[in-house]
Amino acid sequence: MPRTIRRPALRALLAALSAALMLAILPAPASAIVIPSFDDMYGYVTDAESGAKLSGVTVELKMYDDYFGFNTIAATTTNSNGRYAFNGLPDDFYDYCRSFRVTSTRYRSAITYSYNFKPGTSRSDVALRRVAERVAGSTRYSTAVAAARKGYDPWGNKSWDGATDVIIASGEDRAAADPLAAAGLCWAYDAPLFLVSSTSVPSEVKQAVQEIVTANGATTVHIVGGTVSVPDARYAELDAAVSGTLTKHRVLATGSRYDLAAKIAQIVVNTADTNPAKDMPPAVLVANGADPAKFFDALALSPISAANGCPIVLTSATSLPTATRNAIKNGGFNYAIIGGGPNTVSADVMDTVEGIVDDVGGTAVRWYGSNRYTTAATVAEKAQAKGWLDFLHIGVAAKLPDALAGGSAVGRLGGVLVLTKGDALTSTTAAFLEKWDTHNNAALGDWSMYPPVSTHPSLAGATYVLGGKLSITDPVQTDMIDALAIP
Repeated sequence: MPRTIRRPALRALLAALSAALMLAILPAPASAIVIPSFDDMYGYVTDAESGAKLSGVTVELKMYDDYFGFNTIAATTTNSNGRYAFNGLPDDFYDYCRSFRVTSTRYRSAITYSYNFKPGTSRSDVALRRVAERVAGSTRYSTAVAAARKGYDPWGNKSWDGATDVIIASGEDRAAADPLAAAGLCWAYDAPLFLVSSTSVPSEVKQAVQEIVTANGATTVHIVGGTVSVPDARYAELDAAVSGTLTKHRVLATGSRYDLAAKIAQIVVNTADTNPAKDMPPAVLVANGADPAKFFDALALSPISAANGCPIVLTSATSLPTATRNAIKNGGFNYAIIGGGPNTVSADVMDTVEGIVDDVGGTAVRWYGSNRYTTAATVAEKAQAKGWLDFLHIGVAAKLPDALAGGSAVGRLGGVLVLTKGDALTSTTAAFLEKWDTHNNAALGDWSMYPPVSTHPSLAGATYVLGGKLSITDPVQTDMIDALAIP
């Protein structure tokens, strides 16, 4: 006879099945997420600044072979919890290095790359950086270090790209003219720029210099400014805090801001003349160094100096200082660029500069707009047109100290510096970002350069919001992202 199931047993069986079904369909608590065995690879995608999980982000899985390079073999998007998953991967997938790319219109592309992917479930989480990524610290000094890291330590491995020199300058408002020309030293010595106060060396600067010495050995500290701006005690403080060998070089102990910029120009020209690896266009950059309200024009020029060496020399609005006149004459420049309009650098000063370069068959031009914002955008576009800079890296600043360090750092990457108001994205800068957005279209480059089993944002395409939220507010950062995001 067929076997029958007694009612109590049947009820027990149904209850067990019902409980199992409920467990299967109910979401597991965050502390006990169950990973289905069929997911060969999974992970979560988050916002690097806020930690929020991102939905709708594209994840492409790629496999490398010797004939075709990296090829996409699967693609998916993250769910509402920021989770992606791949399953049913081909058997030969495990015999090759693998990689995946994560993309979003409002975030920078990122890739993960590995030669050691093993069969079975593997988790790879990715924290995406916004297309307008804030680079900031708690103070102007830590912000300067954060900016320098972008230019000289983009992988965050504390190697500082082999640097054996650092530039130290005052970050105080009263000495803001001292570092206006410092970008040229960054080029000459391939060195990051850090800011200090007259009374102390910030801990972040000590840490960064220690990382450089640890990674690269004996380091020279080039001090921009006199002993009032950066007292000898500041070098002694830094030397005492750093384990390793430091050597002091004060660029100019006494003299005016014009003398200091002229001395930096001399160092830059000597470097170009004696180092075959340092190819510098025969151009000099002239900016107002007398009026702090007009310093931003010099800073808009600073990426050119950091990237190509062209020195920045300073003038007043109405007369060309002797030190600056001699620097232009003795440097052998046949091209002079005046940063700013006639109210910033007068027609008489421009005529004087033009007369100097005309003696060697050169010419002088003026790069400017109706205000600091349009001037910065004009400088960026003209520098790009000459092949000196590109738009893959764009620094955006509102405050002077942030622009000081940021201009040198972004220039080291070959990028440009533009300006905005801190509480409202200026229309000129918004239009600039919309016009020159290459962030999500930029190629990721050679995938083999990325370290195994690690995730990195693409170095192609980055806009840096230079400064904290008191310098540039969150709504302004969001407006930048909107301008950069592909519809």
